[in-house]
Amino acid sequence: MTMLGKYNKQKEEKESRAVDAVAFADALKLKTVYAPEGASLVFTTSAICRPGLFLAGYEEFFAASRVIVFGSAEMSFAMSLEKQVLSDRLDKMCSLGVPCIVIARGIKPTPEFEEAAAKHKVPLYTTTEITGQIGADISAFIDNVLAEEITIHGVLVDVAGMGVLLTGASGIGKSEVALELVHRGHRLVADDSVIIKRVNDLLIGRAPDMIRHMLEIRGVGIINVERLFGSVAVRVNKSVDAVFELVNWQEGKTYERIGSENPTEEILGVAIPKLEIPVKAGRNLFVVIEAAVASLRLKQMGYSAPDELEERLKSSK
Repeated sequence: MTMLGKYNKQKEEKESRAVDAVAFADALKLKTVYAPEGASLVFTTSAICRPGLFLAGYEEFFAASRVIVFGSAEMSFAMSLEKQVLSDRLDKMCSLGVPCIVIARGIKPTPEFEEAAAKHKVPLYTTTEITGQIGADISAFIDNVLAEEITIHGVLVDVAGMGVLLTGASGIGKSEVALELVHRGHRLVADDSVIIKRVNDLLIGRAPDMIRHMLEIRGVGIINVERLFGSVAVRVNKSVDAVFELVNWQEGKTYERIGSENPTEEILGVAIPKLEIPVKAGRNLFVVIEAAVASLRLKQMGYSAPDELEERLKSSK
């Protein structure tokens, strides 16, 4: 193996995740030709492999850790080979531990495919999708499987299309704020425990399945937001676009009054805007949060109220 071949192999040797073979087929609407009972697919990369060169006998850079996708070109070439040659090359391919084989465009696999798959217990699927589309779908699915994930104590609410993660000390009122926001037409994603996954440079938050759509209100107990307010009041997942930390108001402490600073918080290596919202009796936090979201939106569009104020002050001199 050349140095470049070794480098390419090492680059794909990273953390792996396993997915049930049936779940993989269901998610991508694949037809299962062969899969051992209880089989799992182990993924280390979201890239796919089109095995034309391997079928032609060039094995140097074959990426055995990737899902193998046969399109019309690969299948046409495979059919042009003598049966014994095809059988030998498929047998060698499957012996290398490929996660699975997917044949696109509704092309039916020949007996050589089924024999090699069964011999080495490699799941074999077909799909009517075109090759490019199924390749993209597989990559997106595996990207989601391999994405980094953490669980954060907080509440995630979709406020006017922005995913706001409410954090703060236990008992400060995060759930109560979320309930009022839902009452005002916004949508609950998760309460108490927020699972956040990084997909490329995007943070996606969701609730654990056990407590999805549930909200704990002290003095009332657990409520099901979907049952109380309808399906329009909840979301299964949402991008995490900003962190609003609720803190107890402290007399004498200086809080942001101009808004010229742009603090951020890093989650899984992604920096997102962060605001500290002081909690004080008589302060309407719901309206403050709605205004904060609108202000962040305007900043993203290039408008800054502090900058406008500074320009007014300069022009008045």
